Amino acid sequence: MKPCKLKKHLISAHPENKDKPLEYFLSLRDSFKKRGTLPEIIGQCSQTLDKGTVASYKIINSKLIAQTGNAHNVGESLILPSVSIIMSDVMNLNAKDTVQAFPLSNSTVCRRIEEMANDVEGQLVSLLQSKKFSLQIDETTLQDSDALLMAYVRLWNANTLMEEMLFARRIRSDTKGLRMFGEVRNYFNEKNIPFQNLIACATDGAASMVGRYRGFIAHLKAVLPSVFTIHCVIHREHSVSKKLGSQLNRSLSVVIQVVNYIKSHALQNRLFRQHCEENNEDFDTLLLHTEVRWLSRGNCLQRFVALWKTIVVFMSDKEYGDKLIDAKADVFYLADIFEKFNFLNRALQGRDNNLMDSKMAAVSFLKKLEVYWHNIGRREFLQFSNLKTIAEEVKDDDLLVYVNHLKQIQKDMEERFYDLSNLNIPDWIADPFEVSALEVKTEIQESLIDLQNDTSARRQFNHSGKDFWIKNDLPNKFPALWEKVQIIFIAFPSTYLVECGFSKAVALTKSRNRMDVAARGDLRLSLSNLEPDIMKLAKKCQPQGSH
Repeated sequence: MKPCKLKKHLISAHPENKDKPLEYFLSLRDSFKKRGTLPEIIGQCSQTLDKGTVASYKIINSKLIAQTGNAHNVGESLILPSVSIIMSDVMNLNAKDTVQAFPLSNSTVCRRIEEMANDVEGQLVSLLQSKKFSLQIDETTLQDSDALLMAYVRLWNANTLMEEMLFARRIRSDTKGLRMFGEVRNYFNEKNIPFQNLIACATDGAASMVGRYRGFIAHLKAVLPSVFTIHCVIHREHSVSKKLGSQLNRSLSVVIQVVNYIKSHALQNRLFRQHCEENNEDFDTLLLHTEVRWLSRGNCLQRFVALWKTIVVFMSDKEYGDKLIDAKADVFYLADIFEKFNFLNRALQGRDNNLMDSKMAAVSFLKKLEVYWHNIGRREFLQFSNLKTIAEEVKDDDLLVYVNHLKQIQKDMEERFYDLSNLNIPDWIADPFEVSALEVKTEIQESLIDLQNDTSARRQFNHSGKDFWIKNDLPNKFPALWEKVQIIFIAFPSTYLVECGFSKAVALTKSRNRMDVAARGDLRLSLSNLEPDIMKLAKKCQPQGSH
């Protein structure tokens, strides 16, 4: 365009700018060039949405939603409003556009939980197809009376032991051994997991699991005769603790009746709390005894003994007052012995617990029992702290009952833990650097010598003890040794993880009773330690803002 026409346009259309200097017009030109084009603006918006998609996956998988079992609508009802308030009030930022980039609607959260659960399951299955692993399996009854069969696996991968939920299956018919084995076999066939990779299996002691001819283990051994099987050590310990003589059982019943009387009546509960406050007690409430909880009986008795004086005064004019006083020595003894049972139970619980740990705990408790009944028979109550406080009130007849009870526990423990007590764990596994190569089998002598002369391995052993077998690359460096060791560290000694999984399943369905925990991915994602490949999943999604 001609300069004269441009000047005429400036004077007629923009008279306020006709006297502006040249620098003003140059700045206008530069600012115009910096303006984004339409494709650039769309690209920036898409990039923001992409980041929002990735962030939504991370929020859903994090402890905010999936791993805590929160409702799927918590993203829209709590998380996004909270983020908006923080950004606007604290950071002084415009939160509207940013918050809308996070897709966290109820249906989106539900769908992405399923996607991430499938991804985690795929990662686990790919490992099980090529690595040796152990299995723990158990079933429970859900609120709708259907059975839930759950299985966990343990394997060595990436210099550590992995413990992951394998599957959860709903069983709508019987829970016989053949039915449960069929569920396991079908899953293995669906996922192309070789049965030969399974080296050990732990179950509870139910007939449907350990029945000689028709139990789950019997069907498993028919397919895989070499598999190592074990009855859950925690259930064994719990079964031993239930056996009481008639006198101790009556005394325990009195305790439970007193606790139930106080706890089941609101008025009595309030009055008892008032008595505790007047006596400056450390506690003001009793603990209910629940049979299915492993530590419940011991905790109930410990609290009962701690509040003994207040309880006796409170019950003095009531039905169980006289019975309670007569059972005093028994109650104090029971509190002590169940405290020791709880200590053993805790030693048998936990992740990463292996056969060596369980054997040490069980054998140690067995040897202590012999010391206990010898000492208590001589009125040496040092190992029974509660009974020691009333030593003068303990009658000789009571001592005889306690000695016989401890002997019965010892006998029962020896029978129930016979296989674990006699499990052969070579000395070179516990301490490979102090054993002569001449004392081990010929096929591992060379590998053991190489290990003993590995300086870095010795440092690792000094730092981590027996765990050094699984906390580094030793299985790859010394495969001959690992072949002998793996059953000790990979095999489950209990069904502890499955029991924890059942608790999580109950928590997930408590406020969502129509939720099928076996079919949905919420249970797997809340229990898994594996991280889903969020970037891969996000790339498959078309970015969409929150709506």
